[in-house]
Order: sequence, then structure tokens, then C-alpha cells
Amino acid sequence: MIVDRDQAADAARRQAEQWERQARHFESKVRFNALCGVRVTSWTSESVVMHLPHAAQLCNSTNGLHGGVIAALADTCGTAASLAAAGATGFIATVSMNINYLATAESDVVATGICIKAGKRIQVAEVRIRDAAYTLVAEAIVTSTLPN
Repeated sequence: MIVDRDQAADAARRQAEQWERQARHFESKVRFNALCGVRVTSWTSESVVMHLPHAAQLCNSTNGLHGGVIAALADTCGTAASLAAAGATGFIATVSMNINYLATAESDVVATGICIKAGKRIQVAEVRIRDAAYTLVAEAIVTSTLPN
């Protein structure tokens, strides 16, 4: 029984280390994320949470985060959630994305991605993006694929 618990604890530690590596990869190796200042605050098999700071260079003329930046965050968070749910690492490609913009983001935003279908090749994630006041800024469905 103790061996089983030790093995389970070791497996959980290895999984947490893998998730940490993935999170750091999405922050620093995906150059657009690094440019925008995206930070991964949580990465588990159930969800991925990312933070995007409000910055003037990411805004449109009304001080709201540009829709393209919001879409990029949704895409990034959705594909990350799909990778996490599939237990995969490495490359994942977006097949399609549908996004609804619901409010202007004039503060930092937080994106939460949840994989709602984790298939062998096709994954579908739902992403909700909220501002500092917890107002829902955007919702997206991100469909992605893992290469063979």
C-alpha cells in the first residue's frame, strides 16, 4: 500500500513538473505571448488559466484591448487547455475558432480554457475571458488538432 502511494505521489509530481514546463513554454517560447506579456497562472488537466496585462500598445483607439489580442489570447488558452486535457506536449494547431466579443476590456484580463472534447486527433475547448471587474469580455470555442 505504501509503495502504491509513493508511486502515485511520484506520478503526480512528474505530471506537475510537465505542466510547469508547458506553462513556461507558452509564456516564453511562443514569441507573441511573450511580447504581449501573457502569463500562465494555472495549468491542470481540467483547465488552463492565463493572465494578460492591459498595455497601451495592445489597445485600440478607445483604450480597450484590441480584438485581435483578445482573440490571440483565446486561441492560446484554448489550445493549451486541449494539450493539458489530452496529456500531450509539443505542437498543436488551431483548426477553427469562433469568438464572441461581449464587452470592452479596459483592464487586465484573465482567460480560462476548458477542453470540452479531448479526442485522439481533434480537441474542442471553451474559453471565457474576464476583466478585472469579472465582466465577461469574450467567449470562444477553439477547435484544434494534434499531429500524428
